[in-house]
Amino acid sequence: MRIARKSLPISRSVEYLWRNPDAPDRYSAAVSLHSHTMHSREGLDFVPRVLACVPLARAALETAEQIALRRTGKRIPFERVFWRPPLHPGAAHDLEAGQIRELLGLQPLVSITDHDTLEACAELRAIGIEVPYSLEWTAPYMGTVFHIGVHNLPPGQARELESAMALVTAAPTPQRITDLLAAMSSLPDVLLVLNHPFSCEQLVERPEHIRLLRQFLNESGAWLHALELNGLQTAANNADTIGLAAERGMPVISGGDRHCLEPNANLNLTNERSFAGFVNEIRAGHSTVLFLPQYRDPISARYVEFVWETVRTYAEFTGRERWLDRVFVRLESGETVTCASVWPHGRPPVIPSFISLVGFLASPWMRAMHCKAVGPTPSLEPEAL
Repeated sequence: MRIARKSLPISRSVEYLWRNPDAPDRYSAAVSLHSHTMHSREGLDFVPRVLACVPLARAALETAEQIALRRTGKRIPFERVFWRPPLHPGAAHDLEAGQIRELLGLQPLVSITDHDTLEACAELRAIGIEVPYSLEWTAPYMGTVFHIGVHNLPPGQARELESAMALVTAAPTPQRITDLLAAMSSLPDVLLVLNHPFSCEQLVERPEHIRLLRQFLNESGAWLHALELNGLQTAANNADTIGLAAERGMPVISGGDRHCLEPNANLNLTNERSFAGFVNEIRAGHSTVLFLPQYRDPISARYVEFVWETVRTYAEFTGRERWLDRVFVRLESGETVTCASVWPHGRPPVIPSFISLVGFLASPWMRAMHCKAVGPTPSLEPEAL
């Protein structure tokens, strides 16, 4: 059944720090939403997808795939491989809070949203860092998948709701998703955000994903409080999100989607002093999104750096220094093991060459050349709001 959204006096603003350096001056705090830690499980099927837009990297990957095919008779099984981001919760929180303090001079409010787990939030709270209990809920829907940022769950109910979301993910139906969203939306200080609405992850063709997106919003949109402008999505996808939000009478909100070392490329500005206060501001329909300079670099250059930070060595993270220790593979037997277990004495000869090339493409001077050649990411023009 379609439920009509209560009419809100929507106030949206999208600012760009490179256009308006004074934009943060009217605010006392900035909010970092949607970032990940070592507790997130991330598929590696994004690698061929994001490198497809960088000819040299695409050629290197195709060469690696051909070598694997000749030696094993099979291509690299990206669909059976996943990785854990490098940063532990404390480092991830410090990265996001540090950007807000050092770049903007504002009070930081940080919400960590690992995929389907509250572990990072629990660890941070255990050492006295009062982050909200938040996660990114994976909601399979009719052949595609939607990711929902669930922020600021009540501490006494957080683990119970985490389990409820896991049960729906394991056996999803549209009605079960709607019912759980409605239950969480009824909690006064909880914020529910549809993350990167137009990202279909190649599960279905884009027109079909958009059809399902509209169907999903007709069924469950009344319980969602905002649509996300994503810091790792293209300007075109974010412009489509602005249009969809305007059509449905919803605010847009920031979500950097940080996984590695580049801090979130967008934030929300607020004068609220607490995360609960910020939630109620968004639920009332008021949101100011600030895009930071890193978003202006072409998405292809940022994707190359993303892949490099996925596979590079981190000497400071004991036990997780090498990509071999952070990347996992599901064997044909069904067992899941680290790549270090598969290759205890090294790694396939083609991999070091591929990693070296990605590192070269991600070097500061190559990124600068890439940015100059491709040009800056276009802004989301105010008239779209």
